Amino acid sequence: MSQAKPIHSAAQSAAGYLYQARLALAECLRFAYGDSNIEISIEKLDDVSFEKDGTALELLQTKHHLKKAGDLSDGSVDLWKTLRAWAQAVKGDPSLPGRTRFALVTTAKAPDGSAAAFLRPAGSAARDPQAADALLMKAAAASENEVLKKAVAAFTGLSSAIRKELVGAIEVLDGQPLIADLGAVIEERLRMIAPRGKAALAREQLEGWWWPRICAVLQAETPGTISVLAVEQKLDDIRDALKRDALPLDMEHVEPSPEEMGSLDEMRFVRQLQTVGVGTLRLQYAKRDFYRASVQRSRWVRQSLLFDGEVGRFEQQLIEEWQPRFAQMCEGLTADCKEAVLRTSGQQLYGWVESDARFPIRTQTARFLTVGSYHILADDLRVGWHRDFEALHTDEPADA
Repeated sequence: MSQAKPIHSAAQSAAGYLYQARLALAECLRFAYGDSNIEISIEKLDDVSFEKDGTALELLQTKHHLKKAGDLSDGSVDLWKTLRAWAQAVKGDPSLPGRTRFALVTTAKAPDGSAAAFLRPAGSAARDPQAADALLMKAAAASENEVLKKAVAAFTGLSSAIRKELVGAIEVLDGQPLIADLGAVIEERLRMIAPRGKAALAREQLEGWWWPRICAVLQAETPGTISVLAVEQKLDDIRDALKRDALPLDMEHVEPSPEEMGSLDEMRFVRQLQTVGVGTLRLQYAKRDFYRASVQRSRWVRQSLLFDGEVGRFEQQLIEEWQPRFAQMCEGLTADCKEAVLRTSGQQLYGWVESDARFPIRTQTARFLTVGSYHILADDLRVGWHRDFEALHTDEPADA
């Protein structure tokens, strides 16, 4: 029982950092195809910030609570920590409130009649920055919380005019989705960009691109940014890839782990290559192509991107391109020719697959798809490289 609190605390902190990154993506989609000069950053000017030409347009403080719990009363630690950060920023640059949106994005709910409730976004019936300022000053005067001492001092230390200007620039977005629910928010904002029914897939591909860039930004010695233009370019790529006549490629440069490569050693397509004497390095390339093609095709199936019978027609084309070449090879071999000759002929046939065989599945002609798919067929003994491949490997399991 004694470990429950630390574990929960660690989960809360981890979720908070991940929430910032995912919220940054959701929010930056508001700017896509609008102003491409905007830059997004995390943990630079604020938890999340949007800037243009080095000037902050929006500063977002995020407060994520795993079960949407959280206190947003007038004495809330979340609220006052946020006010402290913004008061310090405004003290350093009093012009900020006149040109910057200050947003507290929180999964907690503001109580009716509280300062936070009076600071809900413009257009809210309850919005009343003047009432919010009065409640905050009243809470500051009554506070005896040592944790909030510096926050109270920073906020009340501003001049009355600057403080009221700051409060007028604040928006409290309470009751926001939890981190897991932000996926639906991102998908909703992608519906006008992605083809019909492909918003979830577009979100998956966009987030796969986003996370490594966030990691790079956070690791940089000087806090970096991601441009809205870069996001737009990725959205264009995703939209083009998701058109009905296109298939997305996301395995083209993936490197299987040593464990994944080792698990293929006893498969029949590998033994076929060993039979004709393909060398160790080429075997590694073959296993990599098999892995990439298998996973890519499985993803297309799971994502319902393939037409009925499309893979079957693709494989039939590969087989029919192989058949006359295999027959030609066999015609040049005598019944009693030596094994070395059979191996050399098989290597030459396989060399055609490695170097020249490029056939499209819809619009994609990536090398790994053709070569890897030939290995999938070889594992089922639907194609082979040695003249006697069927007799040599029929009694072997396809995956030992």
